[in-house]
Amino acid sequence: MNDKKFCFIICTNSAMFYEECLRYIECLIIPEGYEVDVIGVTEATSMTSGYNEGMAASDAKYKIYMHQDVFILYPFFLQSVLDIFTSDEKIGMIGMVGAEKMPVDGVMWHTWRRGDLYEGKIEERYQNLSYDSYQYSVKDGLWNVEVVDGLMLITSKDVAWREDIFDAWDYYDVSQSFEMIRAGYKVVVPEQHLPWCLHDDGVLNLRKHDKYRRICLQEYAEFFQNK
Repeated sequence: MNDKKFCFIICTNSAMFYEECLRYIECLIIPEGYEVDVIGVTEATSMTSGYNEGMAASDAKYKIYMHQDVFILYPFFLQSVLDIFTSDEKIGMIGMVGAEKMPVDGVMWHTWRRGDLYEGKIEERYQNLSYDSYQYSVKDGLWNVEVVDGLMLITSKDVAWREDIFDAWDYYDVSQSFEMIRAGYKVVVPEQHLPWCLHDDGVLNLRKHDKYRRICLQEYAEFFQNK
């Protein structure tokens, strides 16, 4: 395991989105003594299988699993990630948006979320604020959460993705959050005075969402008891 390395792992089916995503990664400030790698996974049969493939191909300690349509705007992103992980060895995964408690119906968006991001456009309330003068500090705050959204999942521990049961494109993020907690690690979301990224996600495909929601409720029953 290379403790001085970050690796971006991106499942992609669009050269246009992938190239745009890379442009933002190339603009990030790399902490001194560290290196950055990128693995683009094509023709994945599921998000979990693609991420397992990327995980196996990288020796980086810090892995950033992200959608091809996520664009990182915050130049000090890598240093902030490093500061969070080194602040507490029990932190296994960071997300940009998450829920402190998973709702009993298994739908993350049916409760209040922590964190922040731009979705499709820059919000007016942020337009006059500058990233050049904004640097996150762990003192700004971390939310301990049960689940994080899959737009970006950043890990310091390698925990296998459950491609045995989540074999499509839904609930891989919820599953990985619960697997991290099962393995004894914390899942956190940083307090962001400015959103660190933009997610240009367009129209969601929810055809199989309920199928995998039911699988999630059964597999991770302990997270839904006594709520």
